[in-house]
Amino acid sequence: MPTAKKRINLTVEDDIFESLNKIAKKEKTSIAGISHLLLEKALELQEDFYFSKVGEARLAEKSKKVSHEDIWD
Repeated sequence: MPTAKKRINLTVEDDIFESLNKIAKKEKTSIAGISHLLLEKALELQEDFYFSKVGEARLAEKSKKVSHEDIWD
């Protein structure tokens, strides 16, 4: 059955493959499934780092600050 998902072909070192294989066996899933999950987590972390930098830059700006409570009153 065809899928709408895009495919990637990934070559990894033996130690990474073994680690993925161990995790897949422990979780009773496929190596592809574990790889997909780990890629999603890594992308979420990248996004978190980005927005953290944006937030830190905004906090460093010399502008008037409004508290959370004042915004929602």
